[in-house]
Amino acid sequence: MQQFHSDFDLEIILKGFCLEIPTGKLKHLVKCQENCICKFHQLFRQKIYERQHKILLENYSENPKIARMGTFFEKQAFFYFYDGQVFVSEEPLRADKEKPLTKQESAEYKKVYSFLKRVENHNINESYMFYRLAEMIWRRNKGFEEMYSDLQSFIF
Repeated sequence: MQQFHSDFDLEIILKGFCLEIPTGKLKHLVKCQENCICKFHQLFRQKIYERQHKILLENYSENPKIARMGTFFEKQAFFYFYDGQVFVSEEPLRADKEKPLTKQESAEYKKVYSFLKRVENHNINESYMFYRLAEMIWRRNKGFEEMYSDLQSFIF
C-alpha cells in the first residue's frame, strides 16, 4: 500500500493520524481518497495493537498477572499492567500462578477504563474495537512529537 504513495503523502497521513485530523479533511492535503486514508489509519491501529500485544506476551510469560475485564459493545476486553503501562488483549492469557494487581495498578485500571468508556461511547463503530482500544491507550498522555516519532519508528 505504501509503495503507491509519495513519502510526502505518507508523512502527512501519519501526522494527520497523530493529530486526529478527520479523514474527510485530510484527503484534501494528500493525493488519495478518503477510503485510502482510512485503510492507512486501520493499518496504524493494527500495528499499534500487534506491537503492544507482543510486549504483553513477553511480560506475561515472565510475570503472569490476573487480567481485569472490561466490556465494550458487549465484548469482553482483558487488561494487563506492566511497568506502569496498560495492555489490552482480545482473549485472557492463562498461567498456573497469576499475581493479583497491586492497589496502584487497580487504581490505574479504573482511570484507563473510564477513559476508554468515554471514548468508545462516542464511537458507534464496533469494527476493529481492540485495535481502537490499543490506539487510545497508546495515545493517552502523549504529545504529538512523541506519537509521531513512535509511530514512524515501527510503521515505515
